[in-house]
Amino acid sequence: PQKGLLNALTWLSSDDWEEKAKGLFSVRRLAVCHSGVLLSRLHDVSLAVTKEVNNLRSKVCCCAINTLGELFRTMKKDLDHEVDEIARVLLQKMGDSSEFIQKAANRSLGIMVENVTPARAMTALMASGVQHRNVMVRRSAAEHLLTVMEQIGAKKLLSGIHSSTEVLVCTLVKLAQDCHQDTRCYGRKMLNLLMSHKKFDSYLKKTAPSRDL
Repeated sequence: PQKGLLNALTWLSSDDWEEKAKGLFSVRRLAVCHSGVLLSRLHDVSLAVTKEVNNLRSKVCCCAINTLGELFRTMKKDLDHEVDEIARVLLQKMGDSSEFIQKAANRSLGIMVENVTPARAMTALMASGVQHRNVMVRRSAAEHLLTVMEQIGAKKLLSGIHSSTEVLVCTLVKLAQDCHQDTRCYGRKMLNLLMSHKKFDSYLKKTAPSRDL
């Protein structure tokens, strides 16, 4: 396995796309069969795989996206430190013209939010997705943000630091009025989740502009 890991990193650094694909396949196999071996070089592995998400060859790009999903599935919270960059790159792919790549990226984001620490996933989605200009990126970010918020719960979400709670409420109000129907639906579901908390009204009045109220 150790030799396999070194080979995978070597193949990923190659200029040949077939070598890269071989490296990605090798990383997936290690994640499934020898996940412990990846721990020692997890940052390097995730960096190398994430880089290939932007590969111009759709086969390599798709393989990299699926490999990230497999890494999240097997490494779980060990990947917490890599979430910000991976989420940013995957969300960017939601703006891709290929529906096939969009679906793969959305699926890997779904695996991410189910396996990493919810607070880390939430920070990453808020930073890279919900304010994005691309409609599909916002839609995907809202969908996965809803999953994370359901995991955390209203009590915890509204008892955090005041400034971050205000940003969250303001963001949800915007999402609930988004131009995309699905995004609006996710935004309203998230607002609905927070409504049960007694502090919600005061946060809403304090942070949302009167026209939004």
